Amino acid sequence: MNQGLQKLGKTIYRVGVVCASLAIAATIACPPLGRAVAQIRPSTPVVNPPLPSQQQPPIATLTPNNGLVVVRLINKTGAEVVYQVIGDTKVRTLAGRSTVTLQDLKTPANVTFYRRDRGFLLVSPLVPTTAPNTIELTLTETTDFGADRTALSIDPNGDAYLN
Repeated sequence: MNQGLQKLGKTIYRVGVVCASLAIAATIACPPLGRAVAQIRPSTPVVNPPLPSQQQPPIATLTPNNGLVVVRLINKTGAEVVYQVIGDTKVRTLAGRSTVTLQDLKTPANVTFYRRDRGFLLVSPLVPTTAPNTIELTLTETTDFGADRTALSIDPNGDAYLN
C-alpha cells in the first residue's frame, strides 16, 4: 500500500504542477479585469444641437419661389442698422427711416442686423398676401432687452425664425 500512496502522491504532484502552470499562463495572457477596463476608452457622445423648428415655432411661413425668397427691412428707427445676408452679401448699412429689399435670396437664408448705436430692436414680421415669398421686417426702437432681435433664419421650406 505504501507504493500505491507514493504513486498517488506523484500523480497529485504532477496535476498540481500542471494546474499551477496553467494558472500562471492564464495570468500572463489575461490581465486582471480592472486593468482591462482601464484600457477601454469611453466613446465621446455625439451632440447635435436642436434645429430652430425644435426650439421655437416659426414667426411666419413663406412660400419660396423656386427656392428663392425676398426680405424687406423697414428701418423706422432714427439709427443706422447694420445688416448682412450670411454667405451672400458683405456687411451693409441701412440709414435711419429707410427701407431695403433683398431679392432672390436662396433658402436656407440667414440675415443678421443690429443698430449701429447698439440700441435694441423690436422686429415685427409681415408676409404680404400679394407676395407670399416675401417677408417684411419692420424695425423699431425698444428699451426691452428681452424683445431685442438680431437675426432672421429662413429654412428651405420657408419657415422663418427670429433670434
